[in-house]
Amino acid sequence: MSTGFKGPLIHSPISNQGAYQYRSKMGMIPSAEWVVDFDDFTDSVTTNVPTGWTAAIIDTGATTVVSTTATVGATGVLLISDATASEGAAFYGTKAVQLVSGKKMFIECRVRLDDVTDHAFQFGLTDLTATANPEDLWTTTAANLITFGILDGAATTSMLCDKSNSGSTAETGSRSLSVNTWHTLAIFYDGGSNIKGYVDGNLSNTWAQTFASTVPTATALAPFIGALNGNGAGGNSTWVDYIRIVQER
Repeated sequence: MSTGFKGPLIHSPISNQGAYQYRSKMGMIPSAEWVVDFDDFTDSVTTNVPTGWTAAIIDTGATTVVSTTATVGATGVLLISDATASEGAAFYGTKAVQLVSGKKMFIECRVRLDDVTDHAFQFGLTDLTATANPEDLWTTTAANLITFGILDGAATTSMLCDKSNSGSTAETGSRSLSVNTWHTLAIFYDGGSNIKGYVDGNLSNTWAQTFASTVPTATALAPFIGALNGNGAGGNSTWVDYIRIVQER
């Protein structure tokens, strides 16, 4: 992924008392101690695939472009649009992220949705790289994945972890997204046996199902982002400002 750092932060504050505690003591730029990928989507999109990403699954009538409109309060953001019901798009990168015992990791993105009840948005990590539908990246029962966002029909966040078709189910969180509002979503692995989901720095989900059998550790996973219109008339828009991945070496 391309880099586009917005500030001089080398290391997040040591204190974990307050907002965005999953960033505490985590590196924010690449170093000998931290692997960091940051994409702020200012580069062009070719055939619906953002620069630096591997591939995309695009439904008929859906598009993925870089938007420079100021009406959403940010420039150089990725815009995923759909035209009709149950259509959307998803894209993924290289399988280069692993959950390793004793090593912390987080993946976060900043997103804005124009509908939060007839709209699905998920991001995270998956080992699927060729599917028929965008939602397969987070709904399939035959992949290794860790995802977080909202599912069609509810503004409340949901998390899903699956390890080799473990039979796990989505878990509903305590935080919700608001329409036409920028939110920072994050998935955090503490290096032990905890996976957590955050909304704007506030804890929403702590994965409750058996960690060893439902969370894919020591497996190469690819970052992905996907959006899907629900059963309504279509015309939903999803804006993604950036995605950041931080891994302890």
